[in-house]
Amino acid sequence: MTKTNLALELPEHSSHRLFSDTQIDKIDSLHIPTVIRFMLADRYETKFINSTSSTWEFLYSGRKEYIDFTEEKYLDKHEIKLLKFFLAYYSQLNSPAYLSRYFKQVRSNFQKLIKSDKSFSYISFKEILLDLAVDESKHREYYTLKNFIRLLIAEGFEGFSEEDEIDLEVVERPKTFNSKLFYQEIEDPISKPTVTMIQNGFAKLNLEISQKQSIADNIIKNASILGLIYVTGMRPVQLSKLSVEDIKIDTYTEEGESKRYSILMPYAKQGRFNHAKISIKLPEEIATVILQYIKRFELPINNQLFDLGNYAVICCTTAINEQLFEFSPQEYQQRVSNGELIQIKYTSSQFRHHVAYSMALSGASAEDIAHILGHSSLVTARHYIFSSPNLAQIRAVALGRNPVYQQMIAMLMTGDIITHEHDCGHNIIGFINNKVHNNIGKCSYKADCFLEPVRSCYGCVYFHPYEKGNHTEVLECVQNELKCIVHISDATYNSSNPIIAIHEATKFEIELVIKRCELNSEVNNASD
Repeated sequence: MTKTNLALELPEHSSHRLFSDTQIDKIDSLHIPTVIRFMLADRYETKFINSTSSTWEFLYSGRKEYIDFTEEKYLDKHEIKLLKFFLAYYSQLNSPAYLSRYFKQVRSNFQKLIKSDKSFSYISFKEILLDLAVDESKHREYYTLKNFIRLLIAEGFEGFSEEDEIDLEVVERPKTFNSKLFYQEIEDPISKPTVTMIQNGFAKLNLEISQKQSIADNIIKNASILGLIYVTGMRPVQLSKLSVEDIKIDTYTEEGESKRYSILMPYAKQGRFNHAKISIKLPEEIATVILQYIKRFELPINNQLFDLGNYAVICCTTAINEQLFEFSPQEYQQRVSNGELIQIKYTSSQFRHHVAYSMALSGASAEDIAHILGHSSLVTARHYIFSSPNLAQIRAVALGRNPVYQQMIAMLMTGDIITHEHDCGHNIIGFINNKVHNNIGKCSYKADCFLEPVRSCYGCVYFHPYEKGNHTEVLECVQNELKCIVHISDATYNSSNPIIAIHEATKFEIELVIKRCELNSEVNNASD
């Protein structure tokens, strides 16, 4: 039976011992799904829990987890709700196997702030992080608290800003293995399935523009902001400085095809000297959307490109997440709209980190990274280079696992699972590792596809996999290619080989299609 909620009732708002008035209002506005589903739970694991219960009890990964939100008499209803929101959010991104540990770790830090009479802010949590960093036995609590802080920043809590997120990347870490050679917790904040989702979204948007379909004004504007931040890693302050004339058409043929675009990007911060705007290549897919935005709103050549109002950061964050939601799979949108999932949110600083991380991983110099990001010095750029993993880590990522959220999004990226009798387009045939593959699915894309068949299909929204297709054979061929590439990279000491990352993404997409086909088959068999 569910226990009666015994959370301590404290006076509202200004008299709260931990949260400010604004933070209380923010917590009240948070929505926690009534049913928290564990998307990748196996056959004998708990599939869901009721978030409204005062106790959470479930079995996952061979562990029985038990969380009693009433066992600590000093937790009030707002503190409990914020803790539940964090745990629900975390379980969407990662395995819920250790939720009870994370609950206790974050709860203990609430108590630290209350006892020391400190504000609920990034500055206070940073002090706790620095204390945890010097205690090797507390490294797990350190990273749990860091994930909690990232969530508060993404949700726009008072006292937590995007500037704090940049600072969070360079906060001292626990002295764990190899900490003097590179930073721990190395991971691109923008996952590969999310990158694929963005690329597919812009491809679809470009098709709609070329066909002169009706597109809402807010989608054109949001997509333009997302595209620039995704490609260049601009700060909101840089976006606010852009002018229409900063978008340049560099070259084009007489027929009007194969155009090349660039953008003049201002520096975010000025040093002792005034720096001229720097020119950066702009992909045609992004430039097409921006030019459509300029045309739609009839902006003069010397006009400001984006009117971001008085709060550029909030405006950019809102635009990014609205457009990412628009690009996301329909099933994910439906679940979020129905309150079954918490929307995963991103910030502009995460995309900035993604650009720098990707450049460092591909072997770019500190000068190149500083140039693209608009830095007036090389200090921050060197941080990304020192943070980039070596080949051993790349190999581990390529052959290892991916978080829950990445798997969930990737599983929803392709079209419906079909049988050979379905009429969903033409059958797909292609080569991988000198082998022909022709029994994997159908393509519903109407025009001529410029991508390589089979290899590029598993992350495409137009791909409809066969439920009993030869996907395992395709996976084996990609795995064999990946092993050869890693071996060659080892032999040549090429730790920044970009082909490894490409094959790792392809391998991951195929694995998720296989799993999705298995789940679809289980559902069909159960209903028979």
